[in-house]
Amino acid sequence: MSLTFNSLLTSSHHYIVTSLHRHIITSLRRCIVTSPHRYIVTSLHRYVVTSLHRYVAGDDATKQRRNDVTIKISAFQNIQWKNYEQVFTETSMEQLGEQCLKPEIIQLIPMYGPLSTFPICNQSLPSRQRAADLISRMTTAEKITQMVNSAVAIPRLGLPKFQWWSEALHGLAGSPGVSFGGDLPSATSFPMPINLGATFNMSLVHHMGDVISTEARAFNNEGRAGLVFFTPNINIFRDPRWGRGQETPGEDPFLTSEYVYALINGLQRGDDERYLKIAADCKHYAAYDLEHWNGTDRTQFNAIVSNQDLIETYLPPFESCIRDARVASIMCSYNAVNGIPSCANQFLLQTLARESYHLDGFVVSDCDAVGTIMGGHHYTNTVQDTVAVALHAGTDLDCGSFYGQHTQTALDNKTIVEADIDRALTRTFNVLVRLGYFDPPEQQPYRKLSKIDVDTNESRQLALEAAQQSIVLLKNVKKALPLNINQLENKKIALIGPTANATELMQGNYHGHAPFLIDPLTAFRNVTQGHSINVTFAYGCKVNDSDESGFAAAIELAQSSDLVIFFGGINQTIEREGHDRTSIGLSDTQLSLIKQLEKVVRSPLHVVIMSGSGLDLSYVRDSDQSGSLIWMGYAGQSGGLALANVIMFDMQMRSSPTNPGRTYKFYTGQPVFPFGYGLSYTTFNYSWEENHSTNEILSIGSLIKNKNNDEGKIRVHLYRVNVTNIGEMFGDDVVLAYVTPPTISFNDPTPPIKRLFGFQRVRLDVNQTIQVFFPLNIQSLLTITHDGSKWLEPGAFTILIGQKHMHTLHLRGKPTRWS
Repeated sequence: MSLTFNSLLTSSHHYIVTSLHRHIITSLRRCIVTSPHRYIVTSLHRYVVTSLHRYVAGDDATKQRRNDVTIKISAFQNIQWKNYEQVFTETSMEQLGEQCLKPEIIQLIPMYGPLSTFPICNQSLPSRQRAADLISRMTTAEKITQMVNSAVAIPRLGLPKFQWWSEALHGLAGSPGVSFGGDLPSATSFPMPINLGATFNMSLVHHMGDVISTEARAFNNEGRAGLVFFTPNINIFRDPRWGRGQETPGEDPFLTSEYVYALINGLQRGDDERYLKIAADCKHYAAYDLEHWNGTDRTQFNAIVSNQDLIETYLPPFESCIRDARVASIMCSYNAVNGIPSCANQFLLQTLARESYHLDGFVVSDCDAVGTIMGGHHYTNTVQDTVAVALHAGTDLDCGSFYGQHTQTALDNKTIVEADIDRALTRTFNVLVRLGYFDPPEQQPYRKLSKIDVDTNESRQLALEAAQQSIVLLKNVKKALPLNINQLENKKIALIGPTANATELMQGNYHGHAPFLIDPLTAFRNVTQGHSINVTFAYGCKVNDSDESGFAAAIELAQSSDLVIFFGGINQTIEREGHDRTSIGLSDTQLSLIKQLEKVVRSPLHVVIMSGSGLDLSYVRDSDQSGSLIWMGYAGQSGGLALANVIMFDMQMRSSPTNPGRTYKFYTGQPVFPFGYGLSYTTFNYSWEENHSTNEILSIGSLIKNKNNDEGKIRVHLYRVNVTNIGEMFGDDVVLAYVTPPTISFNDPTPPIKRLFGFQRVRLDVNQTIQVFFPLNIQSLLTITHDGSKWLEPGAFTILIGQKHMHTLHLRGKPTRWS
């Protein structure tokens, strides 16, 4: 027996026809908006068959009607769906109906599916109202399925499944929501955030965010990525041994705040102001900087943090992310803060994030962090209490399965009410509305992005430029660099060491499939093409192994070479998520090889380090046999080419009794290389107007009159600095502006040594001068006390441009509380 859509249309069983018609519309409409083509076939087949079965099971159906419909079901299921699937996957969406459906059906398909008559699709309504109405139409069981990252479909409402967890730390990354293949085998792989922090170039960071979100939308339009991305990581890199410091821009809260502001705006905002381009997620909130240390796991760690440190160091990046950049979501961390797990912490999630910083979005747990409230921290004793403390604190979405498994138990035990669920879902679905998820695709520019917008020439150039700007020159004796390629004719260059041919390592962690990976060895050979330069390679040793069997070949190669570059560092077996380092030194094997190479090289040894965190390189710094030292971090898809360009051409490179202090602001020891350190191939001079007074007096009383305003926007002084290239070649300079507070404070026994309040990267030709501006705001003069309160205190505040004293600001009056 053959079955056609036409025969169903003429069937006397009107419910079957109506149901079939509705589900075809639902499948076509929702799949066009949100799903890959393959999902259309699966949904259409499943929904139609389900409808027919439901009809057969009806209580009022006669035996004859059941028999008739059973025959039709059997015939329907025997349709050659494989052929339809081929058509669906190979034709455009516009041609779908014409090639797969009979004209009688096409004429009856309206513009919208079943949701179209609901407020969720009414674009004139506020997004929150639209979201709330859709949630009100769900059953309790259906609501619970939407509280986890892998939200299932609700066919009754025409709502497809949705994966909330996608990753894009420095480019699209492998994750439950992101897949590579077909027309989209790769995406641009930028340098790691620790590299991006070293650029001190926030316009570059913003541009990178824009490229990532463009590629994310292109992937989403092909069903290969979600719309919500769990990025960026803006925790403070407090200790160089932390395995995930590579994911952050570094140790300074001001730099991190500027970084996240630029990045979020690049990720979330584009040409269409009506919609979020993607939804970003600032993580991990808060005071998260430990993976596994001395038997303490991150899921058990209780961070004891004073209000002073919270306000001064740990929270400013999140304040910038939430209040200023208006991020769509934040992630509560695994750790507890002062005894309360972050995902159960009402002070962090409600008082600070929502009430003080005005979060307009949702809170998602780190993956399985809801379960660790009970299982790791033992903060609760039952699953129903665990669900309750998380929901009541403001954790709206569970990246994991705990909500899905235990929310009904919490309802049954009355530790929560259904309104708690509704509140959480309204926040998450409100973001989907703001993303345009329920609006027609034809009116959204972001829905038109495709494979041609991925891995473009522009994005390749940006990745290369970001890598070049992130490389830091730490030592350069007698202008050993840059190398003059013409003077290397008929010479032999040896690249020796475990990272000289590194590829995937240059991507760090949380990476996807790069379109290519240019390792240093390949790059040096490419850059020297057309010249009589022999670029050779010897492995020498591994990154973290005591095996010295490769030493002999490496030393023999070094002896026969005119120039030797050692490539070392660490890798993801040493620093990564879930694993902290126990040492900040280079491996003994690498150091041993460096020392032996120094004995046989014909010219001073050059050393290049790949790492995502600080290493003690004092031996190389102090060695007379070492001509240069470069840190290249994890520089992304073009890392090797960036390094070769930097070395061969004239590019500038930058970068308690038991506690010596953390970060440059408080460390009392002598760093090997201080924060912001970086040499240049040229020389820069800083100057300002000669009639500019080096001292200024201001009264605290006059400043305190502005206390009801935003401290970050109240300008005390605007500094104008003339930067001149007085060297012999063009180059980049990063101008850093610091304020040094009084050494004696009325409210803080250990005030910061200095703090960054401005930075700007400039590029200058020889003898060119450019003026840069640094506004000094009240925020940079405030003293943060142990209880977290903010004070204006009298004393001399010294303004430094780099290491050069520019100005001293004297505050007079009594110490006065600001907030």
